[in-house]
Amino acid sequence: MAIDPFEQLHPGIQRWVWQQGWPALRQIQAQAIPLVLGRQSDVVISAPTAGGKTEAAFLPIMSDLAQFEGPGLRCLCVSPLRALINDQTRRLTSMAEAVDLRVQPWHGDVSAGRASFWKRPANILITTPESLEALLMRRGAQFGGLLGELRYLVVDELHAFFGSERGAQLRSLLQRVERLVPHPLPRIALSATLGEPARAGNFLRSRGGFPCQMLTTASDGGELRLQVRAIQQRREHDGGPMPTMKAAGDAVEKLLAQIARQPMDERVQLPAPPETFEELEDNEQAPADRYTTALDEIADHLFERLRGESHLVFANARAQVEIVADQLRERAEGRALPNEFFPHHGALSRELRLSVEERLREGKLPTTAVCTSTLEMGVDLGDVVSVAQIGPAPSVAALKQRIGRSGRRPGQPQILRQYVVLPALTSRSHSVDWLRLSLLQAIAAIELMLAGRFEPPMQEDLHLSTLVQQILSYIAQSGGGCTAAELYRELCQRGAFSNIDQAMFAEVLRSLGSAQLIEQVNDGSLLPGAVGERIMEHFSFYATFFTPEEYQLLCNGKRLGTVPVIEPLVPGRLMLFAGRRWRILEVDTEARVVLLAPSKGGKPPSFGGGPLGVHRIVHQRMRQLLEESSIPVYLDPLAQQGLMDAREAYNLFGFGKSPLTASGDAVYLAHWAGHRVGLAIALWLQWLEVEAVNAGSFVELIGLVEEAVPQLIELALQRIPADATILAARKEGLERNKFDQFLQPELLVRGYAAAELDLDGAIAVMKQWHEALTK
Repeated sequence: MAIDPFEQLHPGIQRWVWQQGWPALRQIQAQAIPLVLGRQSDVVISAPTAGGKTEAAFLPIMSDLAQFEGPGLRCLCVSPLRALINDQTRRLTSMAEAVDLRVQPWHGDVSAGRASFWKRPANILITTPESLEALLMRRGAQFGGLLGELRYLVVDELHAFFGSERGAQLRSLLQRVERLVPHPLPRIALSATLGEPARAGNFLRSRGGFPCQMLTTASDGGELRLQVRAIQQRREHDGGPMPTMKAAGDAVEKLLAQIARQPMDERVQLPAPPETFEELEDNEQAPADRYTTALDEIADHLFERLRGESHLVFANARAQVEIVADQLRERAEGRALPNEFFPHHGALSRELRLSVEERLREGKLPTTAVCTSTLEMGVDLGDVVSVAQIGPAPSVAALKQRIGRSGRRPGQPQILRQYVVLPALTSRSHSVDWLRLSLLQAIAAIELMLAGRFEPPMQEDLHLSTLVQQILSYIAQSGGGCTAAELYRELCQRGAFSNIDQAMFAEVLRSLGSAQLIEQVNDGSLLPGAVGERIMEHFSFYATFFTPEEYQLLCNGKRLGTVPVIEPLVPGRLMLFAGRRWRILEVDTEARVVLLAPSKGGKPPSFGGGPLGVHRIVHQRMRQLLEESSIPVYLDPLAQQGLMDAREAYNLFGFGKSPLTASGDAVYLAHWAGHRVGLAIALWLQWLEVEAVNAGSFVELIGLVEEAVPQLIELALQRIPADATILAARKEGLERNKFDQFLQPELLVRGYAAAELDLDGAIAVMKQWHEALTK
C-alpha cells in the first residue's frame, strides 16, 4: 500500500501545514516529498509563480533536517536576487521555527547574524552567487569546514541563470561546493518556466553522478485574462492617426492597388523608410523623446484602469520606467490625488526600492510599481491585481514570470495588459514595416506562453570571461596556489567549463600570465600576479557582470540611487529619476556625487544596455501568425487591424512565396530563425564583401540590386565558412563580458563565435533561400 506523502513529513512540519489552513497538499508537493527525502536523485521542480514549488522543496528538506539537533549548515540555497532572498527568508522562517531550525540570509545588504554564523551556523543558508563566491575565496578553509554536514544544494529560480555568465558562475560554484563535501549531495532546483526540462537538468548538473527527476505542473486552473492593446504612433508633424492597410491615405491605396495588379516578379520597390519606433523599442540608448507621444497615451490608459488598486507595470528599459512613472504621478497630482505610482529598477537606492516593495506587501494603500525585471521573480508583493507590459516582453519566460505576479490569491484571475506601439506608416514606408513586427512578437510570446513553450537554456557559450574569474577565485580558495593540471581538472573536467579542451585552457592561462593576472613560481604552482591581486581585492570581483563607474544622486542628503557615467552630467541639466523631475545643482567628480533639486522638467538619464536577441521559437511563431487566418480574441480592435494589415502585407508583397523583398538601394531577406542565425548570415555575407546587417527576423543587404541576390546566395553556398570563428573575426568590439579584456584576440573570437553565432542554422537558411530563389 502506497504511503501518504504527508505522513512522511516531520510532525512539526505537519502541524505547520495544518496551521496554514491548507485543505491538502498540491500535487507537485506530494510528488516531491518522497523524492527529496530519498536523496537519491537531483530534483527539478517546475511550477507557475505561486504554484507551491518553494514548499515542495522545503517541506521535505526541513523534515529531513529536523532529525538533527543543534546548529550545523545542512542546506545551502542559491538565489538570483537579494530581494528574493529577503522574501524567501521571511517565508521560510516560520516553517523552520516549527522544527527548531534557523534560516540565515547572506548578501551585501545583510549584517544581522553574520558574525555569530561562524560559531553557531544556521541550518539553512540562502545566498547569491556573488556572496557564495566571496565565502569560498575569502573564507575557503573556514567555510569548507562548515560544509561537512551539508545535505542539500538548492537553486531558486533556475531559469534566471540560463544563458548567462552568472549561470556559468553558479554551475562552477555548485561543483566547487560539492568538492568540499565528503558525501554525495543532491541538488534541488526550482523554476517557473522551463523550455526543455531535460536540458534544465543538464544545466543543473552536467557531469552525472545523480539521476535527475523532473516534476512539472501546469497552472492550477486559475482564470487568465489578457488583452493586447495597440497604440498608434504619430509623427510630430501630424496630430491625426496614421493609416492602416485598410484605411490608408490615397497615395498608399493607389500604390497597393498598383502592386496588387502586378506579378510578384515585377513588384514596385518602395523607397527606404525613416527610422521607426520598432527600431528603438527595448533599447536603453534610444532617446526618450522619440516615443513619448505613444507613452502619453499608454499612461492615460494605465491611469484610468489601475488607479485605486495595486498593480505592476513592466517596461523593458529604465528610461521607459522613469517616463511612465513620472507621467502617472503627474496625472495623479494634476487631479489633486495622492500619488500611488512609483518606479522600481536597479539604479534606485535600496531604500526607495524596499519602500515600494513594502507598500505593495502591506496592501494598505493602492500601489502601482512601474518596473524593469527587478520585480519579475518570486518576491511576495501581496495582492497584485494585474500586470501590464509595455512593448514585447524580452522573452517568453519573462512574460510567464511577469503575468504570474497577479492572481496569486484563491479565486483571483491572472490579468495581463499588453501594450504595443504601432509605428507610423506612410507611402514611403517599407513593406517590412507593414508586417508590424513588434505586434507579432508580442502576440507570438503570448501564444507560446499559453502553449507552455519557453526558450531552452543555451549550452554553446564557452563563458571564457567567467572562466578567468573562476581560475583566480579557485587559486585564492586554495590558499597556497595550485597547478594548471589541478585547475583544468576541477574547473573543466569536473566543473562547469566542459566545452573547454586542454589546449584552449592552456591558451587562457597564457593570456592571464601575459596580463599579469597570474604567475608561475618555481614549483610550477600558479599564484595571483600583480594585476590579479589588485582586481581580486575589490568587492566588484565577485560579480561576473560589469559594474560601471557610477555617480550617486543626492537630494538634501537623501540618496536616490546611482547612474552610470555614459553621458555628461552638468549643472543646470534637467533629469527624470525615481519618478520625479530634478535639476542638477552640482557635480563632484572626485566623490562621484551629483546634487539634485526638484524641478518641473527633465528626461531620464542614459542607463546603457541594449535590446536582447529574439530566440528562434519566437521568430517561427511570428511567421506562423502571418500565415494563419484566425484572430486571437485578446486583441483590441486596433491590434486586430494591425494583425490583419500584417497578413495582407505578407501576402501582397509576396513574403510567403519568396524570402526576398527590395526597397530603394536595400534588399531584405527573411530568415525567421532567431538572432544567432541572422547574425551569422550577416557576417557570412560581410565575409563575401557584401554590406549586410542583421535586422530582427531579416538580413538587410545594402547597395545590392534584387536581381543579384540569387547569384550571391549561390556564391555563399560555394564558400561556406569552415567554422564560425572565421565570421566572428570580422566583428568589432568582441569584449562583451567583464574579464574579456584579459584574453587574447583569438580567444575572444572563439568565445564570440560559440555564444553569438549559429552557423549550422545559417547554412540551413541559406539552402532554403537558394531553393526558393532558383525555382
